[in-house]
Amino acid sequence: MKVSRSTILRVGVTVVVVALVVAVVGIVWPGSPQHRLTAYFTSTVGLYPGADVRILGIRVGKVDKITPVGRSVRVEMTYDAKRKVPADVQAVIVNQSLVADRYVQLAPVYRGGAVLADKATLPLTRTVTPVEIDDITGSLNNLNKALGPDGANANGSLSRLLQVGSDTLNGQGDDIRATVSGSAKALSTLSENRKDITANIENLRVITQALAANDRQVRDFNGHLSQVSVQLAGEKEELGAALRALGPTLRNLARFVRGNRSQLAANVRQLAQITSVLVKQRDKLGEFLSTAPVGLSNLSHAYDPISGTLTTRTDLRQFDNLAMWVCSLAFSLGTPPQQCEALLAPINPVGRGLDLLQSDLSWITALTTTYNPIPPPPDAFGPNGPPPSDETGRSGQSGQTDQSDQSGQSEQSGQSGQSSRPGSATDQRSGEGSGSGIGELLPGGNP
Repeated sequence: MKVSRSTILRVGVTVVVVALVVAVVGIVWPGSPQHRLTAYFTSTVGLYPGADVRILGIRVGKVDKITPVGRSVRVEMTYDAKRKVPADVQAVIVNQSLVADRYVQLAPVYRGGAVLADKATLPLTRTVTPVEIDDITGSLNNLNKALGPDGANANGSLSRLLQVGSDTLNGQGDDIRATVSGSAKALSTLSENRKDITANIENLRVITQALAANDRQVRDFNGHLSQVSVQLAGEKEELGAALRALGPTLRNLARFVRGNRSQLAANVRQLAQITSVLVKQRDKLGEFLSTAPVGLSNLSHAYDPISGTLTTRTDLRQFDNLAMWVCSLAFSLGTPPQQCEALLAPINPVGRGLDLLQSDLSWITALTTTYNPIPPPPDAFGPNGPPPSDETGRSGQSGQTDQSDQSGQSEQSGQSGQSSRPGSATDQRSGEGSGSGIGELLPGGNP
């Protein structure tokens, strides 16, 4: 079957028209929205237009144009607008291999916050270029020259160092392996206790801050400590003698403790019991300590220094409710108090009668006291003698004393002596008459 020339021509024209339509549609038809980004690199070796722009290794755009600008290179690229890029993003040129093309990696990945704007520009401070193989080989060549015959090994120093190191490490493999293993265990221990180490470092920081805040006090303390050290250095002989004397004392004490261990233990146990009792009775001890000063003050006021006796006053008014008093006494001795007060109520009138027996018995002390003051010697007041008023008083007292002595010598019977001395003693003490008696002291007596 033969195909006519016209048919072939029509088919070719149709194919060309379809291809043109597809190309026009591909150009005119809108694609996905794109963001433009410009970055400046120190060099772009192995990077060409059309290279990938990636995020986490996934292609999101391409390099559109590379233009040298002075000592840097401007790279224009686009990426999908739907991909969010952080505002502080960096552009990194990554090597896939030694001979393959390179691509631009945008890092870090977006995790929230501000988004990089469209048509943004990244300066040299925000771009990274990989180290070239030529740079690495050049650095190794420079190191080789520095360690070679024209450098550190000009006199064979490096060779001798390697020889000494070889001789030193020869046969030390087990020790080196143990050292490395121990270091690994130590680092592992430090890693397991890193929280404690961090806490210690934090505590040290707090301590140093406290010392810094109290620098003046620390300086004063160091100054005082220095003064104490100087003083101790000046008295080192005395301290040495004291320490030498303290040694035998401590040995004797240790010997005493060993020899009396059981007795000391018993004393300590008994002391523990005593302290336990004191703790239990601390309220009563507190009450005693609060009232004892008042009692001692009252005792000093009740003491009569002339007669050397205590002045007392009998007061039986506590028997006003005799039944309650007896019941409370019985209860303190452990007797049950049921119906005690009701049974003993008839004895209350007896207690009320005892209330009338309150009296002042100080007159008994006055009856049994002899006043015989001894005058001071003549030289007691110095070479000039006593003042005139004191002399008169002293003469009166001497006269009274002599009169009392004469009356004591002239008394022939004990009864008459007793009747005269109380009146005389009472006159000297209180200036009252001698006609005092029990009836005057009891309630209802003569005033």
